Amino acid sequence: MAAELPDIQRVEGRLKKLTAKSLYKRGNAYSFDVDGQSMWFLTNERSWNPTSPFLAEGDRVELAVLDTPLTPTGERWVYALRNLEDDGVYIAHFAWQGTSEPYAATRIPPGSEHRYVLALTALLMAILGMGACMGAVTGTATNSESWLFLGGLCVGAWLLFAVPLYITRWRWKAGFPTRRQRVTEAVYRCLDLGSPLAPNRPVRAV
Repeated sequence: MAAELPDIQRVEGRLKKLTAKSLYKRGNAYSFDVDGQSMWFLTNERSWNPTSPFLAEGDRVELAVLDTPLTPTGERWVYALRNLEDDGVYIAHFAWQGTSEPYAATRIPPGSEHRYVLALTALLMAILGMGACMGAVTGTATNSESWLFLGGLCVGAWLLFAVPLYITRWRWKAGFPTRRQRVTEAVYRCLDLGSPLAPNRPVRAV
């Protein structure tokens, strides 16, 4: 039997007491009250200026929130937010990186796996390029065995990262989602967004 999912509730109202806090390299955090309840929305959008957030005091919003407060002050964690002023939809994904809690959603936005694989490929190619440049500058020739070893390490690292990522994605499309993916599906259902694999409106991962 599948494990029970966290209780995700839909809350609608106007933003009050909106504040934004920069988390430095982790992004920005927004706290606000809606319908008399304190909320906490973590994002990884470093380009957003905390003094000029994508939200404004008094905006009408719909939220998908975890029913259980997670902070000592009773704030509830926001999974997703729809700003009814412009119909923009924002789904928190990066907030779940580094946590294995049972209420966590997917850390990687659905359909974005290829971007991470391309970034890893570019990094590994850069490492190989730096090795070649260092050898040329220092005048030390790198024998074929060393190149084969370094290349093998890079290929192994790529496979260890990319293969599980694509298998997890394939299993989701085949109808065998992980727990995190099931939580993400529940968030999308809560706000009537369709399936995470084929949302019925533009969605921005934050």
